[in-house]
Amino acid sequence: MSESFTEALGRRVLLGDGAMGTLARASGGLVEGHGAELCVIAPELVSALHERYLAAGADVLQTHTFAASRPRLERHGLARRVREINLAGARLAAGVRDAAGRPAWVAGSVSPATPPGLAVPVEEARAAIAIREQVEALVEGGVDLIVLETFSRAGELLAAIRAVQEVTDLPVVAQATFVDEDGDLLTAAGESPADVVARLADAGAVAIGTNCTLGPQGLLDVVRRMGPTGAPALSAQPNAGLPHVVADRSVRFAGDAEHFARYVLRYVEAGARLVGGCCGTTPEHTAAAARALTTHDAWAPPATPRDQRVVPAPRTVPDPAPVPDEEPDEPVTGPGRGAVERWLRGRPASREFLVAAEVAGAGGPEEHLSRARRAVSGGASVLWVSRSRARRATTSTTGLAVHLHDRIDVDTALTVTSWQTSLLALQADLLGLHALGVRTLVCETGNPPVHAEQAVGDGVWEVDGLELLRLAADLNRGIDADGVEVGAATTFRLGARVTPGADDLDREAARAVAKVEAGAEFLVTRPVFELERLRTVLDALGAAGRRVPVLASVGALTGYAQAEHLRHEVPDIVVPDAVVEPMRRAGDGPDAARTGLSLAAELVADAAALVEGVVVRWPGSAVPGLDPTTAVTRLRAAANGAGGTGGTGGTGGTGGTGGSAGARVRR
Repeated sequence: MSESFTEALGRRVLLGDGAMGTLARASGGLVEGHGAELCVIAPELVSALHERYLAAGADVLQTHTFAASRPRLERHGLARRVREINLAGARLAAGVRDAAGRPAWVAGSVSPATPPGLAVPVEEARAAIAIREQVEALVEGGVDLIVLETFSRAGELLAAIRAVQEVTDLPVVAQATFVDEDGDLLTAAGESPADVVARLADAGAVAIGTNCTLGPQGLLDVVRRMGPTGAPALSAQPNAGLPHVVADRSVRFAGDAEHFARYVLRYVEAGARLVGGCCGTTPEHTAAAARALTTHDAWAPPATPRDQRVVPAPRTVPDPAPVPDEEPDEPVTGPGRGAVERWLRGRPASREFLVAAEVAGAGGPEEHLSRARRAVSGGASVLWVSRSRARRATTSTTGLAVHLHDRIDVDTALTVTSWQTSLLALQADLLGLHALGVRTLVCETGNPPVHAEQAVGDGVWEVDGLELLRLAADLNRGIDADGVEVGAATTFRLGARVTPGADDLDREAARAVAKVEAGAEFLVTRPVFELERLRTVLDALGAAGRRVPVLASVGALTGYAQAEHLRHEVPDIVVPDAVVEPMRRAGDGPDAARTGLSLAAELVADAAALVEGVVVRWPGSAVPGLDPTTAVTRLRAAANGAGGTGGTGGTGGTGGTGGSAGARVRR
């Protein structure tokens, strides 16, 4: 090869490949142990995947050796095969490179030595030995560079760079992974993108960057916050979108190829020189990125000294405006308790339209209390504490629900998830909630927080949302998980989640029917931005005689970026053109939230004849023109002005018929 990787990187943008493990599983490459074992038991498959990425336009092929160090392989009984697996992986990729007929480079993929979920990191000296051992085999196999990827601590990444440099003088690309914690982009050690760059800038890597965990939009924020790094180039390799556990508990990623390609261009505009994909990306994503890059000057610009290249300055993220909290510290007078009870007991033709307000986002108990007070002042008669997917230490949703219940005279509902808890622990939690006065529950399976390497690999998964619902319903009948009568029955009002945006809407409708049969007295949708798919689910409930009251989750979009993110990167959310286009015109400026609120009000006005209430979602952080009082007041007024009680989506069951005019909005 006439041009080295470092020379090419200094001259133009290079396109990396996408996920190997995800694609291998989708292609039938299943192994009981470590995925990298495919390099020795199914080499034809691994070579074929490399060939697909090369044909799609990739310049850089990564070996299928992620996490193939001794500490990671020994968990699968493969510790003695470290050299064999890495040597095979490097030779497979190098063979495809050598037959390419065009310039291409092979990157030896190296992960942190510490397996995910391990409470105590692998000792630093042992980690260095493991990385040197893996890199020696990769170099022997013919790689052109080493990619250190998905590191969640800058110190561990710095030590890995030094370990590689003890073995070889091949170029090193060093990539950290970040989690979005309510707008803060941080490593597991709490380091910002700028912190990581500062720590690694003089370590000798040819590129510093980020990969995994975040989708295309979130990773762009990381790249911008890394900013111009000086001598090292920037690299960016996002996941296809957010991961989601589907029916068989496998992981699916949202995100389409064209959306991915648009963001690859934005990475380049922000200064990235090496771009590619991580989990969930495929050769289709690579091909779309290659097509997009052919229109960009940086794809093959004239050779220029690196210190003369112009890179856009990183985007500054303003601190959120403080939320004033001038209310006294004593308990707050609200509309009183019993709204959920009255709502559920009301006759369908005269049932009052329920307005609940979600309590979510960053902050401690007092910040949430302040937001909850404002939601109640705007007309909310129920506060709903939703689940959190944050990885950082934070107040539990259970603790927050009890706090709000004790401080505000209003019904408090709580989402209870089952993914992380055993059956008996869930039973104990339910009995504890009942004793503390939290009586309205929304049961769902849930998803773990996004985690580097293992998208949603955490969890217990002994019980799903349907089984959790049955458990709570049995406690209401005075029967515990073992079928034994307990001293006193609980008095929960039970709800369940329904997902109108699910890919398989027939299955989702059938599951909604099953949840009602299991004991759900009401259903709460995931966020909706259109009503046709919800109408399909309601029709199925009515046809089965299981139509119960439904709360539609509705929130105001805060800008075009959020609309684009939800549409392309978040599973089970449908954002139609009729919403995206107005938000595109509104952009992301200070007036965008007002446009989002107007669209949400229009949706609620239409939904008032279809459902029996709404959950008002609010972004949590301060947004100009949007606060809990404004959001709840506006959407409550939209429902009140529509004059409908809902219930037109079918008849029968405990929900009865609906659709009469003259509804009153419950305060």
